[in-house]
Amino acid sequence: MFLPQSPRWQRAVIVALLIVPLLVIILLSFPVWLSWPWLKQDRRTDVLNLVEKVTDALKAFVAESKDKDDDHEDATK
Repeated sequence: MFLPQSPRWQRAVIVALLIVPLLVIILLSFPVWLSWPWLKQDRRTDVLNLVEKVTDALKAFVAESKDKDDDHEDATK
């Protein structure tokens, strides 16, 4: 998967560093989710648009990462 020739601890650190931005986004958006019932409709739409953009960015990042892994595996064969 990630860097097959690397030691296990390095792979764990890389995965942790990839997860940190997602955790930051979730933690910073927590107050918005708590106040969700009192938000106006236009604010709810803005929040949902932001969530959609973040989701699209994460999907693109994961797809790009998988493509690089596949290319690396093909090169090593």
